[in-house]
Amino acid sequence: MIQLSPGAYRHATDRWGSFKRLCATLPEGSFAVVDRRVARLHPTLIPALKARKPHTIVQLAGGESAKTFEALEQLMAAGLSMPRSGTLVAIGGGTIGDVSTVAAHLLKRGVRLVQVPTTLLAAVDSSLGGKGAVDMTVRGRVVKNPVGVFHYADEAWLCPEFYASLSDTQIREGALEAWKMVASLDEELFRAYTRRAPALERMVKDARRLKESVCAQDPYEQQGLRRVLNFGHTFGHVLESVSHFELSHGDAVGLGMLCALDVGRAMGVTPRTWLGRWRTRCTRGRECSAGSGRRTC
Repeated sequence: MIQLSPGAYRHATDRWGSFKRLCATLPEGSFAVVDRRVARLHPTLIPALKARKPHTIVQLAGGESAKTFEALEQLMAAGLSMPRSGTLVAIGGGTIGDVSTVAAHLLKRGVRLVQVPTTLLAAVDSSLGGKGAVDMTVRGRVVKNPVGVFHYADEAWLCPEFYASLSDTQIREGALEAWKMVASLDEELFRAYTRRAPALERMVKDARRLKESVCAQDPYEQQGLRRVLNFGHTFGHVLESVSHFELSHGDAVGLGMLCALDVGRAMGVTPRTWLGRWRTRCTRGRECSAGSGRRTC
């Protein structure tokens, strides 16, 4: 049997359930990186981790400030005595997942990683696909994601209680990313979504399945197949930068998709009817709840 090194591509293993139940399966001595705000919103989170006798727990503020070399150095210092067989657990949104992925790749030349996305945006996108990166400041200007790694998670834990505490804005941002995946990769499913919007759990599962189908064919972005996943991101990253990150990543990508579609229309490759349908989807509000799944996105 071939044993994969930590971080090497592996098919996504998603586990749904409460954080407390899933945390009970975590090996003792693990290293947890936790979004500070998530820990405040969910007071049972830290006790559940401590019950597993962790090596250490580091709390970081989420957002772009987490994706700095200073934050990465803090994680590296905290994990110096971590065993090579250890597991790093990233609990937070996309920025916590990004810096934790880089740390997992570098600590002991690679340790096992478990992603626990606590935002819908991270659940449908950044916690899957192996990418992690940090930002740099060059000549006084922030450059997004110039230093990064591929380090695939062994598992992702999808815990509905985290999504129940999200704001309407956060739900919208994640839904935009999920719809992007469906629109780019499954025309039939996109048509079905436009007829009847999906419940949150269904949307997460569909988006992750579609992204995994691309990553499986091009796990390290060598063949160009993963470029389809960048729809909206090229313009979106520019919009984030020029707004000094006051514009959220999710909304920036949503606007970036509209910019990309405008370019496509100008080049004659985007049908007007399709552009109109997508513009309506990107701009009108959606009702969504992470609770029972009775409401839709």
